Amino acid sequence: MSQLVQTDGYVRLRDLTEKLQISRRTVYYDLEKINYWLTQNQLDPVQYVRTVGFYVTDKTKRALPAMLSEVDKGQYYFSAKERRAWLGICLLSATQPLFLQDLMDKIGVSRGTTNTELNVVKQELRSAQLIVQFNNKQGYTVVGNELDKRKMLLQYWSRILSMEWKAADSAQKVSVLCRLMERSDFLQITVEQATKIYEQIESCEQQLGIQFTDEMIDHFALSLVIICNRLRHDCCVKVDEDKKAVLRNAAEYEAARAIGEALSDMFAIRLTDDECCYLTINLLGAKRNDVNDEGNSSIEIHHLRRIIRLMVSDFEKQAYVFFQNRTAIEEQMLIHIKPAYYRIKYGLEIENPLTETIKQTYPEIFKITRKVAAHLESYTGRKASEHEIAYLAIYFGGWMKEQGSKPIQRKRALVVCGNGISTSRILQSQLESLFSAVDVVAAISLREYETHSYEVDFVVSTTPLPKRGLPVFVVSPILSDSEKEKLLSQVNALFSEQNKSNHSVKTILDIIKRHAQILDEKSLQEELTQYFQGGPQLIKEIRKPMLAELLTEEMIQLKSEVSDWREAIRLAAAPLLQQQFIEQSYIEAMIESVQEMGPYIVIAPKIAIPHARPEQGVKRLGMSMLRLERGVSFAEDGSRDVNVLIVLAAVDNETHLRALAQLSSMLSEGENLETILGATTTEPIVELIQRYSQSE
Repeated sequence: MSQLVQTDGYVRLRDLTEKLQISRRTVYYDLEKINYWLTQNQLDPVQYVRTVGFYVTDKTKRALPAMLSEVDKGQYYFSAKERRAWLGICLLSATQPLFLQDLMDKIGVSRGTTNTELNVVKQELRSAQLIVQFNNKQGYTVVGNELDKRKMLLQYWSRILSMEWKAADSAQKVSVLCRLMERSDFLQITVEQATKIYEQIESCEQQLGIQFTDEMIDHFALSLVIICNRLRHDCCVKVDEDKKAVLRNAAEYEAARAIGEALSDMFAIRLTDDECCYLTINLLGAKRNDVNDEGNSSIEIHHLRRIIRLMVSDFEKQAYVFFQNRTAIEEQMLIHIKPAYYRIKYGLEIENPLTETIKQTYPEIFKITRKVAAHLESYTGRKASEHEIAYLAIYFGGWMKEQGSKPIQRKRALVVCGNGISTSRILQSQLESLFSAVDVVAAISLREYETHSYEVDFVVSTTPLPKRGLPVFVVSPILSDSEKEKLLSQVNALFSEQNKSNHSVKTILDIIKRHAQILDEKSLQEELTQYFQGGPQLIKEIRKPMLAELLTEEMIQLKSEVSDWREAIRLAAAPLLQQQFIEQSYIEAMIESVQEMGPYIVIAPKIAIPHARPEQGVKRLGMSMLRLERGVSFAEDGSRDVNVLIVLAAVDNETHLRALAQLSSMLSEGENLETILGATTTEPIVELIQRYSQSE
């Protein structure tokens, strides 16, 4: 229902099935139940217009928020995700014996379903080093470290609140937080107390001279509520003495103490020095929209800058891309890396709602990011979670997409995103690729939108916004094909001066005026325009060929030896030149690159992948291979012998990534390299390439 309420206009059946990951049958079944409830409460049911989609009337939209807050818990059916979150919260927060019947009553399902969901939750908790135990007297109890318990409580509460907060503005979030806490018997807080918590976070920003992302402010407010609840039940954290000594020197420590004093007064609790240090860790790990320049000369910042340089360099090498403005990229990346470093170092994992989407939509970028993150993991001494890798992948993906040409500045758009800079960057780059005549002037937070004005033609947001007279299009942070189609159609309908339907709409309006009274002519014209809008241009993701499509038999050469590495590159690239994949200038650019930068193209013993920039002579995407019986040295001291050269001719920063990932998998196996080195014909090499070129 929230998908329909948050959308101005119509929602297609296809959009609902893709967005919610459910079948058409489930959509119709759920809408039948929704319409029954709406009718019982004297509200207009969900409407449907053939070929356009579903919509909710303004009367129903206005009445729903107040009515939903009064819905009896027994009338509401939790989704599987909600059921598991509530079970996790119950298990981790229990202060008295908790049995299966209590859990059944909480989520309102049968014994069998409760047991099924409970087993899933047990596995989730086990992954966080927490064990669910049961005995006949005490019921269910969770055994483990307090830090791990708080981490999982934060994840479960975030799943519950994110659904409610998504449709709420800044003021409404306070009421939502209080209402859900009351429903859960977790920590009873008043609207006044919740407001003071948010005010304390704002004071913290001012004290530190920083700005948290919108998403992180909510995340941190929730963390403070969880801390207060745990302390009320004498569940305290312990921080190692050596860590406390370091944390006390951080500026965030004084801010944490100020927050602690405010919480102590509000909830009659006492925050120990360990708890203040725990708050300090949370502040250090909080996602920010900027970096405080103060203290950037510290040893830690110096090391982080070095790590960023290594990560960006490795990403360029492994993805075979060239970022044109390295300095700007590395400075912006520090905004993300600094808090990520503290989260990884101290085990404060935050759940990234886009992790699965990133893995499915940009699998190659995710895999490469996983590899280059090894530099950060080595420095922290801990492995980064998939959620952290996904945040980094968003960052790299955004910069990769931004390498294209600038759009023609005809219309001005604003991006509003509560998930931080990395997420807004990839959304911004998608919009710039989608609309050649639109200039995205800025990507800002929800709070910035609420407090500042911008001269733009329309707004694209990941969250519903208060109405300001500007067209607002609400989308996902990563656009699916159908969302691209819909957005393209909506913007074209809004701004196309030669829209073929304009004349038809005006004619119909004139006819209606002669026979009926129009209550809202502007809205009627907008809906008719949308209805008569022609079919949108189909947007497709860039096709990424498999390895076998590029490295074909005619692109593979077997030779005994060459005079030097320059001849090796020229010979390896010869098939691409002959087939007009590249120009001669590309071969010279590859040689010059090695002369200037050294043997960086030698990616592993005996293997090199020469390449240069696409604009230096690439006509179309291609690969070629040269296998030498006697290795050729790529270093002045005679080292770096190479027997296998794979020349890559990339046309952009994305199209080659699938083939490159398959090549990387193939060459990572030692026995495969031996097969290539020992081949007397191209046949075994071609068979090997075919084996690693399966669709994922």
